[in-house]
Amino acid sequence: MNRPPMSNLQQSSPLVRGYLFILSAVLFWSGSASLAKHLFTTSYDTLIIVQTRSSLSFVLFAVYFALRRRAIFKIDSKDLLKFVLVGVIGVAVTNFTYYFAVKESTVATAILIQYIAPVLVMIYAVSVIRSELLSSAKVISMALALIGCFFAVTSGSVSSLQLTGWGLASGFASALGYAFMLLMSKHLLAKYSVWTMLTYAFGFATLFWLFVNPPWVVASRGYDEGDWGIFLLFAVMSILIPHSLFSSGLKLMEASTVGIVTTLEPVFSILIAHLALGEAFGGAQIIGAIAVVTAIVLLQLRGMRHAVRNRHVE
Repeated sequence: MNRPPMSNLQQSSPLVRGYLFILSAVLFWSGSASLAKHLFTTSYDTLIIVQTRSSLSFVLFAVYFALRRRAIFKIDSKDLLKFVLVGVIGVAVTNFTYYFAVKESTVATAILIQYIAPVLVMIYAVSVIRSELLSSAKVISMALALIGCFFAVTSGSVSSLQLTGWGLASGFASALGYAFMLLMSKHLLAKYSVWTMLTYAFGFATLFWLFVNPPWVVASRGYDEGDWGIFLLFAVMSILIPHSLFSSGLKLMEASTVGIVTTLEPVFSILIAHLALGEAFGGAQIIGAIAVVTAIVLLQLRGMRHAVRNRHVE
């Protein structure tokens, strides 16, 4: 039986949903960046913020799914190590090394080094596991995204970068961890739901932090109900919601494409900081924003063409 013709939007709807998920996640991450900066500089140690954002997210997920959807806890025992690695390396270590790079160098340095990750993901996916095809559109988009990031976070000045010492080493560790998270999460999402992957990832990140910063050490800080309310709000806004959106998008899109789209985060962060805190947003940032948006539009057009082509083949 012949099926009725479908519009381009209907044909590419999974891809469109993927972009919307990732862009929404980036918006949450960008908004929480200004809040994180405020928390780090005025009230709390970096470690407690990084630890509680994953630990409290795990508690919320674990309680909810234990009561409503226990099936999400079922996994194949041979995949247990993969979940451990996503939680420890992809969530805990990546977050900590990123913030450590910010502390030891500059925000611009940390962001630019971390966004080497999409390049690493594309090289690995194309040449090693061969799960993606290389295309001129993807290479051009990658270059535009990286150039856009540079202009957005440095205002076009190399002098704002500090490519030395522990900041540089930690930044590269963060990039490797982020690339690993993208690839391993994509691998697990081919078999498991978003909720299974995130619950176990947050759970193993929580266990890791319990060894690094035990509960009695946290308790000795004397945090009150107001502090824990802030920790909970920050956890929901900076990791629970955006990681749920991010993983939902990653399930629908190529890992390297997701990496490129997330380069919009520093652009959003700078724009939000400009609107909320009055920070500068000048010509260089506008150039950077245009470059990153152009990269994403190119990827979207490429994806829609492939969706239409595949539909015609069917």
